[in-house]
Amino acid sequence: MTETANDPSTLVDGGAMELVRVPAWEAKFTLNQDPEELAHVVCCRDLEWRKAACGFEDPNPSIVLKPNVICTMCVEAIGGLDALAEGRCPFDDQPCPDDETLNQIIRDRTS
Repeated sequence: MTETANDPSTLVDGGAMELVRVPAWEAKFTLNQDPEELAHVVCCRDLEWRKAACGFEDPNPSIVLKPNVICTMCVEAIGGLDALAEGRCPFDDQPCPDDETLNQIIRDRTS
């Protein structure tokens, strides 16, 4: 067996694994057209849109505009779907943006 713990050439030859994150204004998300795809709930003010209310983190999130299937753990974490209809963010209790503003945020992040 070869000892490589103190060999600096190992990282040079094999490369180090890194998680690369881009600034939110550079992140481009895809629109998912499948309404049967499981959708998670995220806060629209979250800059990365990667961590859902249930704790699930998606490295490559997509946006489902009209989902039929919503994660039940997300729904439970936010206090039910009525919490979204009240117009207050279940994450930080701030007023939610109107639909026009939200659609513009989605357009900005997917174009």
